[in-house]
Amino acid sequence: MSEEGTHNAPPAPEANPEEINASCRGPVLFLFFSAALWAVQATGVGLLGSLKMHVPGFLADFSHLTYGRLQANSWVAFLYGFAGNAGLGLTLWMLSRLRGMPLARPGFVLAGAFLWNAGATAAMVGITMGDQPGVAGYELPAYASRLLLIGQAFIAFSAIITYFSRRHQQLYPSSWFLIAGLVAFPWIVGTAHWLLVETPVRGAAQIPVAHWAVTSLQQIWLGCMGLAAILYFIPKITGRQLYSRQWAAFGFWMLLILGGWVNLNSGSPLPVWSIKLSQYASGLFIFVLIAIGWNLRQTAKGVPLLGSNDLTLQCMGFALGAWLITALFTFGNVYSDWNSLLQFTYAGTAVRQFFAWGFFAMAMFGAVYYVAPRLFIGEVDWACSGTYKWIFRLTAIGAVVILLAGLGMSYLHGHALQAGSAEVLKKALMPMRIAFLGEILFFMSSLIFLGSMACLLFRNCCGEYSPMALIRKCRAAKAEGGAE
Repeated sequence: MSEEGTHNAPPAPEANPEEINASCRGPVLFLFFSAALWAVQATGVGLLGSLKMHVPGFLADFSHLTYGRLQANSWVAFLYGFAGNAGLGLTLWMLSRLRGMPLARPGFVLAGAFLWNAGATAAMVGITMGDQPGVAGYELPAYASRLLLIGQAFIAFSAIITYFSRRHQQLYPSSWFLIAGLVAFPWIVGTAHWLLVETPVRGAAQIPVAHWAVTSLQQIWLGCMGLAAILYFIPKITGRQLYSRQWAAFGFWMLLILGGWVNLNSGSPLPVWSIKLSQYASGLFIFVLIAIGWNLRQTAKGVPLLGSNDLTLQCMGFALGAWLITALFTFGNVYSDWNSLLQFTYAGTAVRQFFAWGFFAMAMFGAVYYVAPRLFIGEVDWACSGTYKWIFRLTAIGAVVILLAGLGMSYLHGHALQAGSAEVLKKALMPMRIAFLGEILFFMSSLIFLGSMACLLFRNCCGEYSPMALIRKCRAAKAEGGAE
């Protein structure tokens, strides 16, 4: 992905990849490993919450482990724990590579990463103790928001210095999305913190503010980081140039403008004009879908993404498909009949899970598979490369199971609600029971992801003293007749 200067002054000399990887090694690996730990936390807590839905008597005597608190903790662990660590780590590495400069101030990144993880931990502890603002999808206590904002500011400081350390260079489109993600998070969380926690707005005004915050975190913050990875890795691995910068720019700006206003339920207790405005934004979202989807289709034309032998390309292909499906679902909310049919069903949760794991997590898994080995000297191979394929398989199957259960079964549930059928409860529970299988698969893939990261770090950081090396030596000694 060579980039030419746009001014007469020559750009600063580009650093070699080894120097860039060396500067990113400590901070980025710390963020990636933290993401792996949080992925297990998110899926494990989510499983407990789902189990309580199916078996209400499970852990019924523990008031801190109610269904609502467990589900809130699961989403917080995914959003700020897994997604935040993985997305910020990838942002730092990609900005360094795209700008051709070593990561600036890595010490600030490590300090920010500690504060970020402390904020995510504080959020989970606070939710468990019952301290949360009571907004579904935005359960951050005030102190957790502050820690997250300060930690992100430290990391963003390093990223911005890296960005400006090399001027007079045309930006690759992924850089737009990465910078937007860095700016969007404090904008969204800071606004929500002020209007929902510090000085809460009154009455029904909290509904649009909460909807904007929750939707923006998903569509804009996660969307920008995930799409940046897809726009970077698909052209890079296929060895092609991105088809059109203009299409990428159009999709980028439309996403920023529309992302926070889509998907408002038609039955919300709000003025009709605000609901119609959200439906209008959902209808215009089709342009984001076309701009991103058509651009990447033309870029990878003739190259099978899911059928590729490259695991990163497979992950990016599935992530792109998942994003297009959720974008199509967003566009479908322009029809009020469709929205009113599904708004009180499991469909919304299923689409959110599909977006989170099918799109964002899959993009991060593919990116980590590509980036993490290159951070070591000599660009080592994965210690457990064979098992990493199961991360893709289990996550993909789990995402498809949840999507099919959430949309197919919820469609029947919605019709039963409107008809006043006596089988409403049965039709409501069925999609959640099927989706429970998908959550089990997510948990298994997260465990494999954590194990793979641990194997990679132990093998390359501990050298001959790593647990795997010691096990191999013991097996070799036993095979040669040595002491057991």
